[in-house]
Formats: sequence, structure tokens, C-alpha cells
Amino acid sequence: MTTRNAKRQRRVGLLGAVALAIVAHPVAAAEPATPPATMTFQHPGVLLSLNQLNFMASQVAAQAEPFYSAYLKALAGPYGKLTYTLQGPPTGGAIACGSYSHPDQGCTAADDDGTAAYTQALLYWITGNRTYAQNAIKILNAYAKVTSYSLANAKLQAAWDGSKWPRAAEIIRAANVGWAPADIAAFGAMLTNVIVPEIKDGSPDNGNWELSMIEAMMGIAVFTEDTDLFQHAVAFWQQRVPAYFYYYPLDGNKPVPPPRGKLDWHGQKVFNASTNGILQETCRDFGHTQFGIAATINAAETAAIQGVDLYGSEQARIESGLEFTTYYISGKPVPSTICGGKLDLKDKYQTFEIAYNEYHNRLGNSLPNTLAWIKAWVRATTDYYNAGANHMIIEETLTHGGNGG
Repeated sequence: MTTRNAKRQRRVGLLGAVALAIVAHPVAAAEPATPPATMTFQHPGVLLSLNQLNFMASQVAAQAEPFYSAYLKALAGPYGKLTYTLQGPPTGGAIACGSYSHPDQGCTAADDDGTAAYTQALLYWITGNRTYAQNAIKILNAYAKVTSYSLANAKLQAAWDGSKWPRAAEIIRAANVGWAPADIAAFGAMLTNVIVPEIKDGSPDNGNWELSMIEAMMGIAVFTEDTDLFQHAVAFWQQRVPAYFYYYPLDGNKPVPPPRGKLDWHGQKVFNASTNGILQETCRDFGHTQFGIAATINAAETAAIQGVDLYGSEQARIESGLEFTTYYISGKPVPSTICGGKLDLKDKYQTFEIAYNEYHNRLGNSLPNTLAWIKAWVRATTDYYNAGANHMIIEETLTHGGNGG
């Protein structure tokens, strides 16, 4: 455990093997994490600190697992090609995304290009091959020309894009490999003037929407050194996370109402010890639920790098959600009290590594269901680059398969 993490004062969630064995005595809510009035931003500092980047590179160089296998997958995958071809943005810079990206005017292209920019930046940091850096710069400069988002999924697409662009941009700017100051400024202006207005007010819809927006706001705030936006993102995280992760010892028989929108748990009626750890979208499907978890954790990781402990402020709640989700996503029998006994498990994405790294590798907490799922599927699947890799879930094993700080 690093000095930074050792100094964190956190409650350790007392979780059973199925995340249903919970403490019988009352549990007090943790104090909310509060960012300082004046921020001194750490760079690189969106999802990956300098220490974590260097640790990742050292592990790959030593061919240490699970990093090395993840690195080989990244090299072989579509987003790590030295010959990657820019897919967008549309001529004129207007991205238009209908529901489920129908119609699709630059939506899938932006997803692919954002994933590629981040992956290429990671591969540059590992290999030192400047072609990767130049590929990333080409993508970032192209998307600096985006002028607008429109149609039903405009805000969600802006959130997905806004979660990835700052990750890649932070690495490339820190690497000092020829990204021109004027281009950096233009890219930052696009984030501030085009993406932020789409996401700043959050969303009344399903929680994964707003959590994605929060992740994007936080990353953009770090890249542009916008203290007000960072504080705004922290406040929204603290409002939305308790409404997304049900935790019986604190919530009792009524889940926390959402900060915006209506209370919609997709038919879930039972809220007691037997459903501890269920998430707001569990009964909708596990695909969107994993997006909500990933965005929650990604925002908390960025906040931690900047000295704000969101992880600890909702530790027991999040750990319960992780253990519940990874238990049932593995195909365990579903009781009638959970979603009427039926779960949609068709979508499985390569998430949970960043959360496990924090709560187990850094803090030493046992998360047996989460570890079992990571070993059985997240690291083992050959379907590595499915649809989930095109949103906020990218190369988690490569970047956070172990703690580098």
C-alpha cells in the first residue's frame, strides 16, 4: 500500500461471500469528501497518475501478469494498430446521435476514435514509439473541431466522448511529444464550449447517464484546470451514487431517491437485507449497470489522484454493489426477490479491475466475488473488444491490474 493510500481513513465494509451477509448493527454514513476551495491539479491526473502510468510500463517491460497479457491484447486489437485510421468526426463537426445511435452521424466513429486515442496514448507510454503518440495527436486535433451534439442521445454521447478525450489528452500533454500549444488550447476549448454545456446539468434518466456525465465533467475539469467544474462533479457524484447503489444498513427498506428524475428501479419491489447491493439498473440489464459502475469508479479514481476521497465516502455501499453484481453476473441462481427471479446477463464488459485495485490491492479488503469474476472472465475472455470497450470501459487490466500508486 502506498503512503498516500495508507493515510486514508476508511471504513472497511463487512461483506459476506455473496454480498448479502451484512452487519446487523446500524452503520453510520461516511462523511462526504470535500474538495478544497482552490485546487492544485495533478498532471497527468485523469484516471491515471504518473506513478500508475510508470508502474504499468514497468510491469509490461518485466512481462508481469496480468499486465503483459493485457498489453498483447491491446497491440493485437483494433484500437492499438500503428495503422489506425481516423473514423470521424463528420464534416462540419456536428455529431448527431439518436436513441441507441439511430441515426448515427459520427456517434460510433467518435466512440471508436476516443477509444483509439486513449489506447494509442497508453501504448506510447509503454513503448516510446512516437507513431502511437502522433496517432493520438491526430485524433485529438480532429475532434477539437467538433461543433455540436444533437438528437436524443446527444448528452450521453457527449458524456462518453468527454470521459475518454481527457484521459488521452492528459497522457499526451504530459509526454511532451510535439502536441502544439495552440492545438492543446483548441482541444480544451472544445471540451469546455461544446461538451460541458451538454453534461453540466446532469440527467433525470437512468443513473448510468448522469454517472457518465460526472466522469466526463471530472476529467475535463482536470485537463482544463477548472476548479468550479471539478467541485460541481464531486457534488453530483455524492448525490447520484447513493441513489444508484442500494445499501440496506443505511437505506433500510427504501432506496435513496434520485437527485434528478423519478424513482425507477425497473420493477424491483423488494428492498431489504436479501437484496443488499442491488443497483438501480440491475433489473433493466447488466450492460447498463456495468456502465454505471465503471463511470462511478472512474470518477472516484480521478478524484483520488486529485486528493479527494470519493472512494472512501461510499466504500461500504460500492463494495456491496461490486460483490452483488459479480456474484449474479457469473450465472448464480436468482431468487424471486431479485428482479422477479430473472436477470438480463447478455452483456459482459471488461470492468471491475479499477475498483478491485482500490479496495483490495490498496486497502486489503476481501472481495471474493469480484476477484473470481475478474479471473474467470474479465482477464480470460477472448471477446475483449466488444461494445463495452467503446464507451468508458477501456484497458482496465492493462492500466489497473495492480497498484502503482
